[in-house]
Amino acid sequence: MGYRLVCLDAGFTLLSPRATLRDALTRVLDEHGHRVEEEDLHRAWEVANRWAWQNYHQPGNDTWGHDARIDQHWRDYHALMLVELGLADERFEMLDAILAAQYAADGWELYPDVMPMLTELRRQPGLQLAIASDWGSNLPAILEPLGVSALVDFVHVSALVGVGKADPAFFRLALERAGVPADEALMVGDSLRADVLGARRAGMDAVLLRRDPALPRADTGGDDPPPEGVPVIATLAELPPLVARGPSFSSR
Repeated sequence: MGYRLVCLDAGFTLLSPRATLRDALTRVLDEHGHRVEEEDLHRAWEVANRWAWQNYHQPGNDTWGHDARIDQHWRDYHALMLVELGLADERFEMLDAILAAQYAADGWELYPDVMPMLTELRRQPGLQLAIASDWGSNLPAILEPLGVSALVDFVHVSALVGVGKADPAFFRLALERAGVPADEALMVGDSLRADVLGARRAGMDAVLLRRDPALPRADTGGDDPPPEGVPVIATLAELPPLVARGPSFSSR
């Protein structure tokens, strides 16, 4: 029996920001008359990222299950960077501008390997495709103009279902929606903790995408290897052959 459901993460699996968060921050600071040294920006970025991953890893973290909590997370994240840079933003003008750039529907683009991969998987009979992501309820509006929505069966968004990764409940809700048992489903994403380990706890197979293996993965606590039987791919072009092979590639 082959796979009947493939779930794909969104951010940094399918979607890449047209301008990085760092670029957006730098542009906003420039517009408000603040020139920041690269060394200071890097230091502030590291502090904010450390806070973000510590928050993400907190047991029972429910940030990604509600739009308001997601918004507050990003406000706290960027506000921390501004504090580290010694910049006062009492009226939140810079913060609002940074968030507006981040939330813009046209602020994201597809990696070049996404549409060919989806088109090839779409040819496999009996296979459902879903996008399963920790994201706000605006994700469908981002995906629609990029042409992705027409190639997937549904979009499974944490803010809309009330629970996020790596909670197994997030994955079980996707399985229920597809009407597919866990042992016939596959999760693909760039986070070892959220995508791979979360899906495995729900009984699904998983594939880890590492587009740049040289980069350390802060969300895993380092370059931890995935569990035995979890393939690591560098591009989504490698995914269709794995899906065609079915659950047999996993040693679980």
